[in-house]
Amino acid sequence: QNLHFLAMPKVWASAFSARRRFSRGLLLCQVLLAILLATWRFSAFAAPKVGEKVIQAVKTDPVLQRGEVLPGKVKTVRDNGLVIQTKNGDGFAHISQLSDRFLGHPAELFDEQDQVTARVLRHENGFLELTLRELGTKKLKDFKVNQELNGTVTAVCGAGANVEIGAEDTAFLHVSCIQDDFLMDARERLQKGDKVKVWVKKIDHKGMKVTMLESQREKKTIAKGLRLARMEEGEMLGGEVTGVKPFGAFVNVGAEQDGLLQVRNINEGLIKDLNKILRKGDKLLVKVKSVSGKKLNLELVDTLPRLPKVDGFLELKDEPLDATILRQISPSSFLVEVPLPGSTADPVVAYLKDDWTMEEELKEGDMITVLVTSVDVQSRRLRVERQAPETPKKRRR
Repeated sequence: QNLHFLAMPKVWASAFSARRRFSRGLLLCQVLLAILLATWRFSAFAAPKVGEKVIQAVKTDPVLQRGEVLPGKVKTVRDNGLVIQTKNGDGFAHISQLSDRFLGHPAELFDEQDQVTARVLRHENGFLELTLRELGTKKLKDFKVNQELNGTVTAVCGAGANVEIGAEDTAFLHVSCIQDDFLMDARERLQKGDKVKVWVKKIDHKGMKVTMLESQREKKTIAKGLRLARMEEGEMLGGEVTGVKPFGAFVNVGAEQDGLLQVRNINEGLIKDLNKILRKGDKLLVKVKSVSGKKLNLELVDTLPRLPKVDGFLELKDEPLDATILRQISPSSFLVEVPLPGSTADPVVAYLKDDWTMEEELKEGDMITVLVTSVDVQSRRLRVERQAPETPKKRRR
């Protein structure tokens, strides 16, 4: 009878239905258990821990802004600066930030418990750096490219230096903008506290970049989208040197083709070595001399700062000077090299007009005696004439 009972279809159907309900219930319990475990873990992770209130209080402390005034008193006098107690906690002022003049030791001006008025220089990661000097409050937008500024070096590294120029933030002086000659490390030339004269080179969202080289000043902003076909003779353009060759320099003026600045159109051709006068990246003010198809010929307008100065020849107009023939321009005109007596500066290349009739012609390297006829201090040009016809002396080698 029992076997007969189990063989009934209704009994089997009821058993399978009960098994399905049990499986569904078990699955539902597993899902609920997983939800409970996840909720507990999240609650345990998000629950406040011992000491967390203190940590949150530190993190939510307002960051002090640069230039903010903080009255305080000297807590400790150290060899390298002062520890100053303020209402926002202790801060440190380096010895270079205590006075505009040189200090050998902070104790020369300050004692412990002295009342001082400090300004925030930097406040980050819990460190409060202070200064007792006047901080600039100008915005970067208040400065202009090419503006001349006097600054103080606040930090130096191999790649360059930070310069305080009275702005809300320091300007960066790259090592390539310190001197004309190659400089491997900025620390070879500058140190903290040095006074420098700089020009604004660039201003963008990253900050301000300055240069100590007058040759890197942008005389005129380089235009964009210029067309050679629309250029007119005599038009003034701002440019940047892209390459220097013995015959001249290539200048980017914002057109589809770089212009050529030939040697004879630079300082009236009074140049011995163009590579010493022009460098790639120099900013120039040029004038369109001619346009022929895709060829653009330029003429230099401003004075190159690397040209030797001629001021010292103003008082030597009546004195005979030694000169060396560089090359002949025409049958009666030459380029000569004239050193300034008693100076270690580079000799000046001058123009010589020689109308003397001589049996022996002047050649490159000949030594002659000349007299100064004109001195153009602004353009740095010098003109000379021969003192008397005489046999030229050979230069010693």
